[in-house]
Amino acid sequence: MATLPRLHPTGDGLKPSLSTWLMTHPYRQRALAVDVSAITPQPYRYQEHGTDVLLYWYAQVRQLGEHVALWGAYLGGSPSRFVAQAVGWELYFFMPEPMESLETQEPIVVIWGDDGQAPNRQRIHFWVAPAYRHPYVTDVLANKALKELFSHYGMLWGILPRSNVLALRCARRWGFVQIGRLPQSEQAGALVDGVVCAQTRQAFDAAQRMAWHG
Repeated sequence: MATLPRLHPTGDGLKPSLSTWLMTHPYRQRALAVDVSAITPQPYRYQEHGTDVLLYWYAQVRQLGEHVALWGAYLGGSPSRFVAQAVGWELYFFMPEPMESLETQEPIVVIWGDDGQAPNRQRIHFWVAPAYRHPYVTDVLANKALKELFSHYGMLWGILPRSNVLALRCARRWGFVQIGRLPQSEQAGALVDGVVCAQTRQAFDAAQRMAWHG
């Protein structure tokens, strides 16, 4: 499998202008207060966790008004249709406590794949709770999720709306590169242009070695 080109970050992995801006980011203090080292990806299993965790997550996203943009009008507008689809996804929840403790917590980050072709590829998606949308949290947790997913797949890919600049920046920081565009591909209440991003296991492993020795 061909290795995709990667971006080569400097310093703390971010551009100097972005690092400076993050120092005044409104979520900086919340992000610094999270012990991300203690949070690991919890794989969702229908037989073990049932559907409550999915409904809690659905309610959280819907309350924010992001359900249609995230899942489309067909799934986002119906909890039952959403659950029927989500039980078949490869889901990883990041929570401070085990998933069984839903009464006292909500997901911080959720990463999932819905088109797995093991061991070749998986299409992935991600969502982050607003108060934790800061690289101090998302970059560390995304790296943990990618390690888990790359233990099963040789390539990860996804489609992001071209207009979602923040999501595209996240994808670039996480090592994904843009490999193409799909006009009128994403439905988030309306058809929008999509950007196809991908990363291979070889590229991810090479970046991990560089970070370890750098």
